Amino acid sequence: MRASAMPPAAPMSVDIRTLESTDPPPDARVRSPAGMVWARFRVNRGGMVALVFLVALAALAIAAPLVADLVGHGPNDLYRTTMVDIYGLPKGPNASFWFGADSAGRDLFVRVIYGARVSLLVGVVATAIAVVIGVVLGLIAGYRGGALDTLFSRMSDVVLAMPLLLFAIGISSACSTTPQGCVAGTLTPGVNLVIVIIAIFSWPAMFRIVRATTLSMRESTFIEASRAIGMRERNIMFREVLPNLLSPVVVYAALLIPQSILFEAYLSFLGLGVPDSTPSWGGMLDQASQLFTVAWWLMVFPGIFLLATILAFNVVADGLRDAFDPRASE
Repeated sequence: MRASAMPPAAPMSVDIRTLESTDPPPDARVRSPAGMVWARFRVNRGGMVALVFLVALAALAIAAPLVADLVGHGPNDLYRTTMVDIYGLPKGPNASFWFGADSAGRDLFVRVIYGARVSLLVGVVATAIAVVIGVVLGLIAGYRGGALDTLFSRMSDVVLAMPLLLFAIGISSACSTTPQGCVAGTLTPGVNLVIVIIAIFSWPAMFRIVRATTLSMRESTFIEASRAIGMRERNIMFREVLPNLLSPVVVYAALLIPQSILFEAYLSFLGLGVPDSTPSWGGMLDQASQLFTVAWWLMVFPGIFLLATILAFNVVADGLRDAFDPRASE
């Protein structure tokens, strides 16, 4: 019996316009390095909570004058008749003074918010100065080597060998004896002096990180290719090497900010930081040390803000480390 022939299959028609208009899946889209880091950081719940807290704190610090106007109390307004008892002791939190008052009768809530401005300003600016110094010197020392490497490395060793707190106390005391300050009036008592002191003693650690990474990268293939095409050394350092240092620099800078904030609190606690007319968390804790047995709020509220800020920066730094290098968390 002869088998019947199968009819030929009809050719499949494909709508090319449909294929061209189909969007690729989200995972297949090309992302920039910053976008990939943000995507990995965004799934870190702890890091996101800490980041939101820091953003809210920064917004509150910027809006401190507006908050003071809404509350009706300035950071240095005295309310001795209403918030200091007949024995000279401050009164605690109430409807008008949410965090109570200090020993001078000033609104502690307003001063805590203003203290956030000082702490964040000192932490960010001092860290930025230390990062710039450490990155520039580390790049030059690691890439050029030779006498410059030896000079910068010995400079960092000398700074690291100094007793940090002792020298900081000495510099603060020497520059705070007169309103003109020291170094021909360049360093005057206050926030600027604290920032300079912190930056002076903070750059060596960043320098060592950048130098070590640059040394390991100096003989890489892409650096050799840049030299082969005649690129200048300065361009190689800042256009080829520096972008590859972004991960350790950003992570360590996030860790350096809370250290700077804490060091400013140390100096203010010792009475060598910003003056009493400028609210500071460390200065508030210094005043609270004499009255904490009868006025608990003087230590609790500034201490909570200081602790939460330090913890938040450390959590963000840990999240950034995992975002830049996912293998580090495995």
